[in-house]
Amino acid sequence: MPEKSSSVDGARSRRGSGDDFAAALAKVRDALVALAGVAGGLKIYPLEHASIAAGRAEAWSKLRDLLESRWEIDLVIEPTTFLYEGVIAYAESNLPRSLPHALFEAGLRRLIFRRGLGEEEFDGFLALLRRAALLPPGDNDLTVLLWERDFANIGHVDSDDYLEAKIGAVDRRPWEKLPDPASLTQGRIDLRPEDVQAIVQRRSIAAADETEGAGREDKAGEGALSSEEKRFLETAFGAERSIPAESSFLDLFFELLCLEDRPSALASMLQFADKHHQELIQRYDYLHAGLLLARLDDLQAHGTASSPIKVQDLERVARRIKDAVSLASLKEQAMAGRVDDPAAFFAYLGRIGPRALPLAADLFEEQQDGVFRSEAFGFLKGVGEQSLDVLAGLARDSLPFLSKAVVLLLGNIGSRRAVPYLARFRDSVHKAVRLETVRALAGIQDALAAKILKSFLADADPEVREAARTAGAAGEA
Repeated sequence: MPEKSSSVDGARSRRGSGDDFAAALAKVRDALVALAGVAGGLKIYPLEHASIAAGRAEAWSKLRDLLESRWEIDLVIEPTTFLYEGVIAYAESNLPRSLPHALFEAGLRRLIFRRGLGEEEFDGFLALLRRAALLPPGDNDLTVLLWERDFANIGHVDSDDYLEAKIGAVDRRPWEKLPDPASLTQGRIDLRPEDVQAIVQRRSIAAADETEGAGREDKAGEGALSSEEKRFLETAFGAERSIPAESSFLDLFFELLCLEDRPSALASMLQFADKHHQELIQRYDYLHAGLLLARLDDLQAHGTASSPIKVQDLERVARRIKDAVSLASLKEQAMAGRVDDPAAFFAYLGRIGPRALPLAADLFEEQQDGVFRSEAFGFLKGVGEQSLDVLAGLARDSLPFLSKAVVLLLGNIGSRRAVPYLARFRDSVHKAVRLETVRALAGIQDALAAKILKSFLADADPEVREAARTAGAAGEA
């Protein structure tokens, strides 16, 4: 994106000598490895947990040492990598474990640590990472949390798409009357009478409250809390209340599970996890059902289990839970309108694994709700990012709406990698699918794509032939 390319190009011009830059890059990489390790652990443990302490201290130490020798660490965020001065400093392609992927999906495109960063501010940033991972999808917007916290020495740049989406969500109304440009330099704002009256009333109320509050403070004596202490307590309690009770319960359960190494007790806890997952599904709580599966996966991925036997137990129970999920029942619930949170529902399907893909395809075809279908489209897009072959394999003549969406996603890739898959739709029985295939091929600059596009000139439908002729002429021009 524009801000990314400009930052990378500018960074390249600021590099020092080759040896100095290589040494700096190695230090940045070490700090990011430590930071990513802490971020992964925070999905399971709270910040104050002993399992986080060592990694957190290492990450803070490395970052602090870096900032002693430079004014800032400016990182460009790509889907699976961090770039430092135009060079890859950290990469993680395993998306559930990838810190750059999590930040990229949240709308961040640059992350900047500045000299002056303190340990308390660093811990505040880690706390936001954990909070974003635990809150429901509608509330866990890390970018919003960063804007609200407004760190003094941690900066961030957000993508244009993200900002436009946020701005577009606001009800924008046209100016009833544009101000006179000459009046803008006079330092005067004319208020309507009702506005003046409202200001006077607010000032009167504020003055009365201040007088009453002062009286109460005089009576309270030295034991009363200061206003700063009150604000601190309100903030602390407010943050605690924002975390759902079920999330707190899962935090406690998995913390105990990590500490347990007695075989009999471990078996009972894993059996409880299986039963609790079933209860969550019966309550249509896909958010926390998915969170439960995610915690099981994270325990395995980050190697927090105390022994190989325990890891095997975790893998076995996770596989048993996922295999026992009734896809027919999930479809029935979705079609009956019992899914209140489509985003959480499709995140849950992602946790079940590849066998849930046909269900997602059927729901995309059959569901009429626009929000639900939009989330299904995002799910299919994620499938395509992982495997074009799997994405293309979901399309069938019996699912025309889905087939058209698959062609659209393949075309959006804009790469010759998609051409062999687009060729499969040359003989689709649905005109709308063939038209979408023509548009997709027209956007790919490749000899094979042009050849396949030319074959549509013999299509039985005149509209398809005309679309292919127009696209071919535009390509030759």
